[in-house]
Amino acid sequence: MATLGYPFYPVHPGEVIKEEMESRHISQREFARQVNISYTALNELLNGKRPLTPTTALMFETALDIPADAMMSIQTKYTMQTARRDEGILSWLSRIPRVAAML
Repeated sequence: MATLGYPFYPVHPGEVIKEEMESRHISQREFARQVNISYTALNELLNGKRPLTPTTALMFETALDIPADAMMSIQTKYTMQTARRDEGILSWLSRIPRVAAML
């Protein structure tokens, strides 16, 4: 399946947020406390084990001035790239007949 110009490997938005926090010298524990999110949830998100939601994207936008729309776009691309590499999904898709009209 085509990669649609996406990077070689999927980039989770947590990686971008984590780098931003590190560049600002903000600890995960302190940030979690300030935005009222559990440390575990924040850590899982920053390490790509939990998806970014619109609510958390808005929280990060407010706290870090990172546009929520941009972070959600990264999440969508990550989700699609991950799905395109999933063998179970690829196997299922291969059994779907093409129904588009041929011109």
